[in-house]
Amino acid sequence: MPSKSGLLVRVGGSLVAASVIMFGFVLPAEYQIDPTGFGKVTGLLRMSQTPATAANTTAAHTYTAPYRTDEVDLTLVPGQSYEYKVRMKPEGTLLYSWKSTQPLEFDFHGESDKDPDNAVSYKAGNGGELNGSLIAPFQGIHGWYWNNTGKAVADIHVKMSGHYELTVDFSQ
Repeated sequence: MPSKSGLLVRVGGSLVAASVIMFGFVLPAEYQIDPTGFGKVTGLLRMSQTPATAANTTAAHTYTAPYRTDEVDLTLVPGQSYEYKVRMKPEGTLLYSWKSTQPLEFDFHGESDKDPDNAVSYKAGNGGELNGSLIAPFQGIHGWYWNNTGKAVADIHVKMSGHYELTVDFSQ
């Protein structure tokens, strides 16, 4: 057994070590509290920040375009393709869902007003439905390209809600 003074030294050392860990590591990394400044120097403070706090932005958005909801029905015969797009401002929100009676080749993409010749693909593939959301990364047109590569007629039902404007028909 250690002596009384040896035990006090060990307990005191443990308390000092626990304090260093708590104030130097745990508080900055978990609670965004940095009383020593060590969390900022080492980058531990960033661990406790959500992406919104890290970018010094807010999670709440306001929009100049009114909120709207639209539903569209389209029919593609075998070999036919179609593009349907909406116009959005940066950080505009679009919630969408589309479903087809036949599997289709699709590409959900956007084209910036500043560089309309370079489309950015958000999601591409083959399938009969897609559900999701988009926060527009830039001002421009955003939407879907569908191609019916099958042998049967495909009926597509599209539902959209958010802050956007309907655009011109891009069918081919």
